Amino acid sequence: MSEPTSDEDAGTPPKVVLVAIDFSVLSHRALAWAVEYARVVPCHLHTVHVVDRRWKLSDLRTDLDALRAELVDVHDAAVAELAPLVGDDARGRVGSLHEHVALGDPAGEIVALAGELGADLVVIGSHGRDAMARLLTGSVAQKVVRDAPCPVLVVKELHV
Repeated sequence: MSEPTSDEDAGTPPKVVLVAIDFSVLSHRALAWAVEYARVVPCHLHTVHVVDRRWKLSDLRTDLDALRAELVDVHDAAVAELAPLVGDDARGRVGSLHEHVALGDPAGEIVALAGELGADLVVIGSHGRDAMARLLTGSVAQKVVRDAPCPVLVVKELHV
C-alpha cells in the first residue's frame, strides 16, 4: 500500500465548508450540522442562499430601473433572512462565518461559489422528492453532488 500523496488523501478535515440555504427545514438542519462541525473542527463556514431568478424574454421589455430595484429588494430580503439563522452564541463558537446571496440557477450558483471559495465540503439538504418530481424538475442537491468540485454532504429528510 502506498503513502498518501496529499493532505486531502490523508483525510485532512475540511477547512472551507459551504452550506446551501433555501430556508427550508432541511436547510436549517444542514446549517445546524455545519455549525456543530465548525465548532468542533476549526474551519471557515460559508452560507449561500440562491435567489432562483432566471432571465426571461419579458425581462427585456421591463424598465431597467424597475428590474434593478426588484433585484436589490430580493437580495436585501434574502440577506435579512439569512443573517439571523446563526445566532450570536453559535457565531462565537465557530471560527469565521461568511454569508453569500447569489442570483440565478441554484445548483449552478452553489457549484460556482464552491469553486471560487476553494470549498473542501458542500453541505446541502435534500427534500427526497419522488422519482417523477426529480425527472420533471431535477434536484438541486443531485446536480450539486454531480458537479461540485469537492465532496458533498447531503442532509436528508428523516422518515420515521
